[in-house]
Amino acid sequence: MSNTIKINTNLCLHCGKEGFIEMPEDEYNKGLNAYNEGAFIQEAFPSLSADQREQIISGTHPECWIEMFSPKQSQHE
Repeated sequence: MSNTIKINTNLCLHCGKEGFIEMPEDEYNKGLNAYNEGAFIQEAFPSLSADQREQIISGTHPECWIEMFSPKQSQHE
């Protein structure tokens, strides 16, 4: 049985706050080795969601990504 670890991610590009992802330690080590050897992040960490993988890459929290890229509501609505 693997321990769950907390991986600190880069500061969020939108809010500037720290973030983290939790995952099994053995899965993280295996994925990190694959990623460092050139695997795409979705291949290295297939069990993580796209949001979690983006947070590892850029530090951007899922809710911040939505704020940054969701269509703006019209002021006339």
